[in-house]
Amino acid sequence: METETQKQKTDRKNGRGSAYVALVFVILIWGTSPIVNASLYNSYTATICTAVASFVSGLSLLVICLPHLKKLNKTYFKIAVPTGIFNSVASLLQKIGLQYTTPAQYAFLENLSCVVVPVLLFIFIKKKSGVLTISASILCLVGSFILSGMSFTGNHIALGKGELLCALAGLCYGVNIAATGAFGKKLFAPLYVLIQTWIHTVISFATAIALNVITVNGAPIEAIKFSWDLRLLLVIVALALISNTLCWIIRTNVMKRINASVVAVLMPFSAVVAGVVSVLCGMDTWSVNLILGASISLVAAIMSGFGDLQDNKKAEKESDT
Repeated sequence: METETQKQKTDRKNGRGSAYVALVFVILIWGTSPIVNASLYNSYTATICTAVASFVSGLSLLVICLPHLKKLNKTYFKIAVPTGIFNSVASLLQKIGLQYTTPAQYAFLENLSCVVVPVLLFIFIKKKSGVLTISASILCLVGSFILSGMSFTGNHIALGKGELLCALAGLCYGVNIAATGAFGKKLFAPLYVLIQTWIHTVISFATAIALNVITVNGAPIEAIKFSWDLRLLLVIVALALISNTLCWIIRTNVMKRINASVVAVLMPFSAVVAGVVSVLCGMDTWSVNLILGASISLVAAIMSGFGDLQDNKKAEKESDT
């Protein structure tokens, strides 16, 4: 018969297994969403598309959270407001950047978050990552660099506008992941995501209006474009409910079981999905950079998984002594 301690260890292992399965689902959904978003940009500007999807997601989360609203306290807002701002800035930079790059590069450059997460976790809660986890983060950065197609020209790096925006988005996502992993584990995930989503909704609509009002050479930076086509609106609603509401709740819960550094490095799998689907849809073409960058990032993801196992075994040994 298992002792209580042994039972807790078994539950933790089973919980991590379920968390990895859930994370695979998120990876598959987030891997296909860039292609869907790119197709919507023929009828919607990036900021409007993001704002509408966030609004729908916010409404759905409000319905889910109605029985739990009494749990809201200062702790939720203290954590969710700053992480929500970083998440919103990251999402907007990425969605705008997608207009100037390919879905594969858009997805891979998001994973620059893996570089800052281990550093921030150490700063926030003095959490030390193992050698494998740190090596995986560095390898992920190398893979993203190669896949982005960046090249050295003279004494500078040739970097497109879309790639730069997506890279900055990746760094902002890193802050969100690290802070959520460090401070959000004990919070009820739907409530936590609810606050972030409404912050994102407000910032997205404000950004859409600002880019429409501010002009350069007499023309708006991004004139608002919107379609009332019911089929397109249903696509946005489906994207909001699945990719935003469901996946963000899952990812927040997953980070209660899996090291935030590992989550940041495992996300390149979504970029691999995006790259393959993008090529099949004719939005990308096979290239040495795409194949090599994807392969390196996949190796980094596998390394991070083993690193997570090592870190957990080390933590369990320390808790036993």
